Amino acid sequence: MKISLLLFCFFFLTYCFSQNIKGKVIVNNLPISNVEVINISSKEVVITNSEGVFEIKAITGNWISYYHKNYEVVKIYVDSLFDFSKNLEIELFEKSTNIEEVVVKKNQPFLKGMTYGMPVLPYNKPSVHFNDGSIPNGMDFIAIGKMIIGLFKNKEKEEIKVKEPVQFRTFASQSYSNEFLVNSLKLIPEDLEEFLNFCNFDPNSIKAVENSDELTLLQYLITKSEEYKKVYQKQ
Repeated sequence: MKISLLLFCFFFLTYCFSQNIKGKVIVNNLPISNVEVINISSKEVVITNSEGVFEIKAITGNWISYYHKNYEVVKIYVDSLFDFSKNLEIELFEKSTNIEEVVVKKNQPFLKGMTYGMPVLPYNKPSVHFNDGSIPNGMDFIAIGKMIIGLFKNKEKEEIKVKEPVQFRTFASQSYSNEFLVNSLKLIPEDLEEFLNFCNFDPNSIKAVENSDELTLLQYLITKSEEYKKVYQKQ
């Protein structure tokens, strides 16, 4: 009950303090009828008469919209400086229409001086055809030859086998002699074969081979020789 009373008071006060907005709606300096003048805030709607004249209630803070299906919508805001004593003159503008773009395809004739919106007529070929035994547009023997050569080249590429990676032991033997390895790494000659096998099973040995750098290989061998001696307790 209290809520209903408060709502009644609110609408009553709004009605009392509201004022009338008067004016005319024109298009190209001519009055227009049947324009919906809508107070968006109070939901009140009035229609302009034959002379384009309207009158609608509003208060400060309201939005007034002017709608007609053939024209752009216009909205005004009633602020604190709005002068209710003056008659408004609202001008509407026609809605912009998008002109569809004409796309001329290659198989259509070129029409000199063609303007947008002009229909493009399809080119009608003669209904009677004569066949003199020739091949239309001829045959491109050069293109056919290139295609055949390309097939053979692709077949040769498929038959090329990937080279097997160089094994660590092979790379080490090619880079250093057995005597150099024994002296540099301070190994017993009889342990050299076992040491190379020890390195060969290390995944990091692949990096030494991939670098193809003798200095990197030597540093790796020195490090592994220390590990080898600790594992097998060899001096």
